[in-house]
Amino acid sequence: MKKRNLLAILTIVFWIASLVTGFAVSDRELPLLVDDADLLTDSEERALNLKLEEISEEHECEVAIVTVYSLGSKTATEYADDFFDYNGYGYGENNDGILLLVSLEDRDVAISTYGFAIKTFTDSKQDYIYDEFLPYLSNANYNKAFSTFAKLCDEILAQARAGTPFLSGKRLIISLGIGVVFALIITGIMKSKLKSVRFQPAASSYVRKDSLNITISRDIFLYSKLDRRAKPKSSSSDSSTHRSSSGRIHGGSSRKF
Repeated sequence: MKKRNLLAILTIVFWIASLVTGFAVSDRELPLLVDDADLLTDSEERALNLKLEEISEEHECEVAIVTVYSLGSKTATEYADDFFDYNGYGYGENNDGILLLVSLEDRDVAISTYGFAIKTFTDSKQDYIYDEFLPYLSNANYNKAFSTFAKLCDEILAQARAGTPFLSGKRLIISLGIGVVFALIITGIMKSKLKSVRFQPAASSYVRKDSLNITISRDIFLYSKLDRRAKPKSSSSDSSTHRSSSGRIHGGSSRKF
């Protein structure tokens, strides 16, 4: 009897502990996908929300997508920041997360980042993400657009956690292939023009005998040259930040589609 009571007590304790841990991970009450503009089918919505949950749990950084019809009096950035802040989004104590907002009325899209996501999703990475999913969004292929966004967030977060720089596999392979082809073409042309040339071990082989006779040698200062270079601008590893209405510092950017 005592063993049964002890087992029951331990079960209750572990259940409460799991609830506390769950609330500590995130204070949000909404799902990671909020499709208020009704752009997705029910099945697409369930599948995408499940994918966002998996990515968020794996990388301990919430990845959210929100669609609305109108922004009201706010800008896309303000709306995205406020939705993130006032709905409890963000993983863990630092509320790490990234949120994509899409508004149909004026075809606005914005990305809001917080915590770990600010440094992870730099300005250049956001530009890359926009380049990849905005064409689908412009063509009203919403499921493909959001799936592409989620996939890229997954890849960038994985490499950030591993401490390796983010490289687009497709672009890297294409760039390397083009570089190799051009290098082979150029070196082939250069080689074909040098068939009559042979390597000479000494410089004397290139000078005609008794053609050079130096009688006077002097060092003459002619002029000085001062090089001026523009101050380097922010690098691709920088993240622009701003303060939201709640007073918190966010990263992010906005576009039209």
